[in-house]
Amino acid sequence: MVARQRALADFGEFALRTDDLDAVLTEACRLVSRAMHADLAKVLEIEEGPGATTLFVRAGVGWPSGVVGKVHLAGDELTSETFAVAAGKPVITPDIEKEDRFEIPDFMQAAGVMGMINVPIFLPGGKAYGLLQVDSRDVWNPTQEDTEFLRTYATILGPVIDRLHKLHALDDANDRNATLLRELQHRIKNNIAVIASLVRMRRNKAATQDARNELGIIDGRIAALSLAHEHVYTTKKADRLALRSYATQLLERLLVLHGVRPVRLDIQIEDLDIASDTAIPLGLILNEFTTNSMKHAFTDEERQSECLIAVEAKQRGDALWIRICDNGGGLPNVASGSRPGSGTGMALIAALSQQIGAKPDWRSDRGTALSLEFPHRP
Repeated sequence: MVARQRALADFGEFALRTDDLDAVLTEACRLVSRAMHADLAKVLEIEEGPGATTLFVRAGVGWPSGVVGKVHLAGDELTSETFAVAAGKPVITPDIEKEDRFEIPDFMQAAGVMGMINVPIFLPGGKAYGLLQVDSRDVWNPTQEDTEFLRTYATILGPVIDRLHKLHALDDANDRNATLLRELQHRIKNNIAVIASLVRMRRNKAATQDARNELGIIDGRIAALSLAHEHVYTTKKADRLALRSYATQLLERLLVLHGVRPVRLDIQIEDLDIASDTAIPLGLILNEFTTNSMKHAFTDEERQSECLIAVEAKQRGDALWIRICDNGGGLPNVASGSRPGSGTGMALIAALSQQIGAKPDWRSDRGTALSLEFPHRP
């Protein structure tokens, strides 16, 4: 009795530690074989095929090679296994040499089986999963206590098997959803690339420099969107991306797109992730600021100092603080903290800041600086 109670406890602990169904069933066979002092044990799984049902030897201990994971018993054969599934109750064969009710599978005779007991395994809801079978190489007439122990063991097996089936089904569904998400992200990326190509074609054919400049600004905004989707597409986290890598690549692309003179980037961003829903508007804000700096901040042809655009970002409690600045000529007639001008870019920055829950804080004493602080949990 103590050995059997230990077997039940050991199996329960093992089943909680692994999600591998084959490992769980094999351990179940090992423990029950030891508790029953039996030579062999196995779990047979019902498999519904096209026009036929079989019993598959899914797991087992003590069997020669070529049995476990290989043998299928035809469901229409009159064996003790198929009868136990059909009857839904334990079936005992004390001595196969005196058994005249059922056919004995060849692989069991070859293994020297003399006595056996088959106990059905039912999933929650009453659906039959298969059988737990314990076999002996000696004539064996199990007691009522033996049978009840095996029924208890099979009753525990059913919910464990059901949990693992559902877990694996959930994993498969997650894998399919991840594949669909990657395909969707790939299509979005391609569509953005098409739009960007159309804008560039139109910019190259524009009749005036002003039109080309405006289309270049639009191109930069599209590039910010494209980069955000590219980071989401390549990251293992479907809804988050690394801020430092994202901001660095975005600003480097903008300097190449708008650069007339060399500009140095100074990136001081902590190693943190942000939600993609936040990254897109934040990327557009960085795009607008950088574009304005390249157009207006570094216009002095006799400028001696190095042109600089710097970005800082750090976690402050439950908020993310980010600051972007340049060392250009600054914005004329702008009071600290107020919104400069009423152009499209400034209006867009204000709207995007509101979208992420930030209030733009402008400074223009030494160049131009924009600070934002908004809710963010690491």
